[in-house]
Amino acid sequence: MTRLLQQVAIASCRLRLARPLRKGEAPALRGFFGRQFEDEVLVHNHGPNDQLIYQYPRIQFKVIDRTAVLIGIAEGAELLSRLWLSIDTTRLGNEELTVMDSQFETTEQTIEVTDQPIRYRFETPWLALNQANFREYTQSRSTSFRREKLNKTLVGNCLGMCKSLGVFFPPEQRISADCAAITSIKTTLKGKGMIGFVGKFELNLRLPDYIGLGKSVSRGFGTIEQTD
Repeated sequence: MTRLLQQVAIASCRLRLARPLRKGEAPALRGFFGRQFEDEVLVHNHGPNDQLIYQYPRIQFKVIDRTAVLIGIAEGAELLSRLWLSIDTTRLGNEELTVMDSQFETTEQTIEVTDQPIRYRFETPWLALNQANFREYTQSRSTSFRREKLNKTLVGNCLGMCKSLGVFFPPEQRISADCAAITSIKTTLKGKGMIGFVGKFELNLRLPDYIGLGKSVSRGFGTIEQTD
């Protein structure tokens, strides 16, 4: 079987601010940049009349190791490479924070189906459940049902991301996931309590580190990293 291999541009911008950040400050980080670069649709994903653009976010905002991290994907990588030198301060709420140091890197990363599963972990909570499958998940007492629901959801997240990025695989190259080692935690999104998932999982798909899967990845949720 011929494996289809595709390259995607990934840009990473790390900003060390005047104080260490808390994990929950990624949404505020996104809000600041959305206002700062309101003419750049890829930064905030809103079109005319503030209409939401439904595509996999090309620029994502995260807090990793208490540092602000901006990830640009595909055309978002090129945009981030143009914007990052103009970032010298940020404002989170009423607090203005100077950028003390910044590092920028652009690479070409491979997305491909693999013969053997790769182990990843969620660095930030994965928001896997929408209103419909949240009810199914929480009402079921079956561990196998819950696990399979998460497996299918993760595969769906990957397929949706790939489709949005123009990455497609032939029918015989099927994506599979194993979420047996992840656990649920309480988290919040826009002030609303939600269930998120953290921990390790396996996926027969090679993906770039620090991209997000699931809901609200532009706000830092669902950030993945390959692990042992």
